[in-house]
Amino acid sequence: MKHMSTAHKLRTAFVITALVSVALAGCSSTNGGTGPSAGSGKPDIAAGSVGEVSQFADISSICDPKGKPVTVGFVDGYGTNTWSKTVKAEVESEAKKCPQIKSVEYAAGRGDLAATTSAITSMAAKGINIVMVIPDAGPGEAHLPAMKTATQAGSIVMAVASDPGAKDGAGFLDYTDQSAEFSGSSWAQWVVDQLGTKGGNVVFLGGPAGAAVSVGEFKGVKSVFDKNPQIKLLTPEPVTTNWDPALAQTAMAGLLAQFPQIDAVITDYGATAAGAIRAYQAAGISLPPMTSTDDNSLSCGFADLKAANPTYELATHSSRTWIGRVALRKALADFNGKSDPEPSIYNLGIYEDSTGKAPGSKTPQDACLKDAPSDATPSTLLTPDEITALFK
Repeated sequence: MKHMSTAHKLRTAFVITALVSVALAGCSSTNGGTGPSAGSGKPDIAAGSVGEVSQFADISSICDPKGKPVTVGFVDGYGTNTWSKTVKAEVESEAKKCPQIKSVEYAAGRGDLAATTSAITSMAAKGINIVMVIPDAGPGEAHLPAMKTATQAGSIVMAVASDPGAKDGAGFLDYTDQSAEFSGSSWAQWVVDQLGTKGGNVVFLGGPAGAAVSVGEFKGVKSVFDKNPQIKLLTPEPVTTNWDPALAQTAMAGLLAQFPQIDAVITDYGATAAGAIRAYQAAGISLPPMTSTDDNSLSCGFADLKAANPTYELATHSSRTWIGRVALRKALADFNGKSDPEPSIYNLGIYEDSTGKAPGSKTPQDACLKDAPSDATPSTLLTPDEITALFK
């Protein structure tokens, strides 16, 4: 979602419904400059700041082609789905824009906490300059000892896309992500608008049990539904799907068997929304309004599904596969002793709305990447050629 200057004009409208001016966290004004070029002044990477995608930085202003070579490591606590594959490609794409960056090493933890933390410390032990971590192989806090060890070994450590459970400075430089709670509240308000005063029953499908992003989104959902008593949330916590479409289909089938009336479905990953849709189709039940993150199969398949399911509507947020680009730029700025004022946390409004009512949103038909695979991400900042190469 950032880098509006390179995001390809056909996909630049990532909508933010709440404009939050950049507010630097109390510790962020002095957190920069740990890299080899630090020392001239106090560079600031605006750690913990909140804002919108229009504030993306350009890596050319941060990269130092004549500076000390940089090596990058990227550890994903899961790394097993299309979202992770796309995030990795976006990081690699951003790195190619800076000749100072000589390599990007990647490790997928596959949900194994021990393997994930081992990969973090191993990369630091090899002297990798920047180590980016998606700390979702278990509770975010469980990754902190390894992240702190990597920091002490001299690596610049960035948490990405999953809350590490501590503020920056506790073993890592910064945490870049969406505001999960804001996203949940945005989805929930859209559902309230669809169901109106009559209300109805709603279920929430999350990722792995206890996943920080799902927990945060669920909190945002509840904050809105608590103010709208006509809405009943049938699930006391996010339903576990491991962000796996097959497991999501099974979970949704169980919910349909358990509850005779479900009026809307909130999922926090496009591929699991597709699994939930298959469960409805198998049960012969008309699709209700659904929310998720953007997914090409949802965008391109909307018209056909709508024709067969009159009650079906779709709202999505950007999957923020671009978030690793932000983390890379902030870490590189710190390495080079430069400032990077772009936000760390992004409030994401509705990116895609089939009803066309969300301000600035696209319809699924407009978001659809017609020449891309079904599991591509419409809001990606990858070029068409990069998308083709990723999914070939």
